Order: sequence, then structure tokens, then C-alpha cells
Amino acid sequence: MTSGVTVMDECIDAFNEIKMGHQWQFIIYRLSDDLKSIVVEEKGPRRTSYDTFVDKLREAEAKKQCRYAVFDVNYVQNDMEKKKLVFFAWSPDSAAIKQKMIYASSLKALKNKLRGIQVEVQCNDVEDLRHEEVIEKCKDKYQ
Repeated sequence: MTSGVTVMDECIDAFNEIKMGHQWQFIIYRLSDDLKSIVVEEKGPRRTSYDTFVDKLREAEAKKQCRYAVFDVNYVQNDMEKKKLVFFAWSPDSAAIKQKMIYASSLKALKNKLRGIQVEVQCNDVEDLRHEEVIEKCKDKYQ
């Protein structure tokens, strides 16, 4: 199922800035008010904590809305510091059905434009956003 939603160039530009230049810690994407395009809602500066990022997603949940996001995750594995770009599809249980449907049907369009995502996380509640869970997904050798 395709939604016909357009991914704006600013989404790709911001992703490339986080991927190649490490200019941001995170990017949060949302649907435009007319539900016809995906736009950048916010870019978080380097060294922004993961908890702050989660708080931003929870703000969308309070509005009963979904979001997409990318976070530049740093972790240690086998005594080596590593980084992975993690894509989040945040579709909280409390979100409106229409929101969930449009976000689900637009997901592939956005992911196809963001070349270099290393891990994907589908999140429906705050437990899915736990930092430890995300780190474990990053450490999975098959990711």
C-alpha cells in the first residue's frame, strides 16, 4: 500500500548531514499539516541525550501523533566504540487510526530515500524505546 506522500528534499539533506558529517544527534520527521509530504520537524545537536530524544517522541504521543526519527547511537562492543544510524518508526498505541495508517503506508517511501540506515526499530510504546533495547539491536551481528 502506498500513500502518495512525498519525501521532501530537506529530509534527505538532514539525513546526509547526520550520516556523513555527524552534524546532528537525531532527526525527527513528521507528516506535513496537509498530510501530503514528510518534512523535518526537528534536528537535535550533537551530544543531545537519548532521554531528550525520547522526550521529543513522547511529545508527539501526547498529541496522539506518529513520527519517524533517526538517532546516531554510540555504544561499546568488544571494548570498541561503535556508531550506528538507527531508524525509528514511532507509532504509539494512543495515536489516531488515520495517523497510523498514513505513517505505515509512507514508511517505505522515506526509508528508500535514507540510504545508510543500519538498524530499524518499530515502536508502539515507551518500552520499545528503552535505550538498552536499542543498544542490543545495534549489537546484533545480523543488523
